[in-house]
Amino acid sequence: MSLQLSYDTVQRFYFIELIVYWEGRLTTNHLQQHFNISRSSASKYIQDYLHHYPHTLVYNASKKGYEQTAQFTPTQGLSDLSSYLNITAQSMQRHILNHFTSMVSPLVPVKPDKIMGVLQALKHQQRIDVGYASLSSPEFESRIISPHTLVFDGSRWHVRAYCEKNRDFRDFVLTRFNGEYEIEGDAAFAQHHDTLWQTLLNVSIEPDPRLPANKAHIIALDHQMTLQPNGHYKRTLQVRAALLLYLLKQLRVDSYQTNPAAQQIILSPDCLAALQPYMP
Repeated sequence: MSLQLSYDTVQRFYFIELIVYWEGRLTTNHLQQHFNISRSSASKYIQDYLHHYPHTLVYNASKKGYEQTAQFTPTQGLSDLSSYLNITAQSMQRHILNHFTSMVSPLVPVKPDKIMGVLQALKHQQRIDVGYASLSSPEFESRIISPHTLVFDGSRWHVRAYCEKNRDFRDFVLTRFNGEYEIEGDAAFAQHHDTLWQTLLNVSIEPDPRLPANKAHIIALDHQMTLQPNGHYKRTLQVRAALLLYLLKQLRVDSYQTNPAAQQIILSPDCLAALQPYMP
């Protein structure tokens, strides 16, 4: 989105793109329900969008709504189904909502009063002395860290930070802070100093070779793999080296299952060899 647009306008445009991307058709009713506005105001929102991004939407009279054209370029993040469900949930009718659900992390939620200091240090690029507990040090102890990025691994929130005790960048689980903190000045290290964060790795996955061809094909569909010239399915994902283990855990390739139906996918042999230096 253009940096010159107001925050409210960006939110309107993002919603328009979200609906077009996921539902394939945008009507004024979508905007009316979501923003609780009149039909004329909803029509104006669409025209404003077309003014800034002409030729991206076209009105289909037979469907009574706008559709995307070949020039439509979705905003980054639209491909996340959870974003679509979360943002549109507030304007969905109850009978429609009954057909959607999502699992949330069963772990303890992060309490704001425990991490306010960390968030302040993160926002202002500061060095901070915090109280933190870990498996190696179960009692809360003082840690001086320079945080640079918040990370959600699929079940828990972490903050990536330089740790002066370990003299290296580490991941700190947000629920393990006790809320005690003291700002120690400007951050000693930043994101660009974090070698593992700056290192991008290619993670190639393929169906477990023990699966028969028909089942391998289904697994390929599940993971959007493409058929290679050698007749095998494969997909390559890119990830920061600092986040590699989280991705492997999400893909369930961090351990080996004796049952191929349970394993489903594996790391490509050449990929596994390349990733070894970044694995424990």
